[in-house]
Amino acid sequence: MALKQERNYGIDLLRMVAMFMVTVLHVLGQGGVLGNTYGFSGQYLVSWFLELAAYGAVNLYALISGYVGIDSKYRASNFIVLWLQVVLYSLGISVIAALFQPEVCGIEDIIGSAFPILTGQYWYFSAYFCLFLFMPLLNAAINTMSKRSLKWIMIALVVVFSLLASVAREAKNDPFCLVGGYSGLWLIVLYAVGAYIKKYGLGEKCSQVVLFLIFLGSVVLSLALKYAIQYFSQKINGSIYSPRFVASFLSPLILLASVSLLLFFSRLRCGKAAKKLIAFFAPAAFGVYIIHVHPLIWESLIKNRFVSYASLSPLALAGAVLLTAFGIYLVCSLIDLLRIRIFKLLKIRKRCMALEEKIFKEKIGSRE
Repeated sequence: MALKQERNYGIDLLRMVAMFMVTVLHVLGQGGVLGNTYGFSGQYLVSWFLELAAYGAVNLYALISGYVGIDSKYRASNFIVLWLQVVLYSLGISVIAALFQPEVCGIEDIIGSAFPILTGQYWYFSAYFCLFLFMPLLNAAINTMSKRSLKWIMIALVVVFSLLASVAREAKNDPFCLVGGYSGLWLIVLYAVGAYIKKYGLGEKCSQVVLFLIFLGSVVLSLALKYAIQYFSQKINGSIYSPRFVASFLSPLILLASVSLLLFFSRLRCGKAAKKLIAFFAPAAFGVYIIHVHPLIWESLIKNRFVSYASLSPLALAGAVLLTAFGIYLVCSLIDLLRIRIFKLLKIRKRCMALEEKIFKEKIGSRE
């Protein structure tokens, strides 16, 4: 009889950290902070350090999917529950907006919000849908191929879709249709990498101190490259050139930073109190993304709302960005915790699992 695999609370915590990193990115970018820091000021360096430190957040979610998914049974019901969550917020927020501000949300917007995958309203969810369809094929391939063959395939994936794709992107080309990492193909690559790391214990000999230093070094090196290229381009050409490969999901340095964080958190050991807190808040992490990136909230409540932070001192800027990101994370988490409670009362997961069992004629256990 197979032993039940113990839950890795470090990975659950990483889901929360990665989503917090996403909110940091959005405060800096959509919030208008990055676009209003000038030259090579302290504010510029601090804001871009935070940006590059958080840039691997999206990579982390796909890496986690592979890390966890390689040992998990494929469940269509998992995606159905996720889809219901997305539609609830997408449609719900649009309907509320139409009732109180009909001038910003019409009937076409409401209809579109009911089909978030087809409209691409949430790019990550649409890309994840593509990944989800390929998961059983990826798991079957990874579990049956030899370690040697799989190792060389992983190397090829990283070289082609990270290194070469970054070089091509610098020339404003996209030969592999990766869209800078905003694509299902890139998530598939990351899933495979995450699954390989878990299956063969990649990097298990590295200490957590070394892993954190790799993460920090990758971020600092990315910032140094960006600064150097912009500085010398200004000196030589009289204009500042912003390298496209530095702040990119595809960047080898950003990928390295993401992998190091995955390994770092996978080894964290949490106490009982921490486990309870993580178990309570982690399920609401994805809801944070769905709520605050809804087009109406994205445009009306976040766009250029934090421009004033760019005029603060570097230390105050960092504090303001992090506190604002935490506030967004906390509010959205509390909202989604209510949604989780409602789903449990309505037994949504059990009903979805029953539907899956009926379709596939396979008995599956409930964890609700």
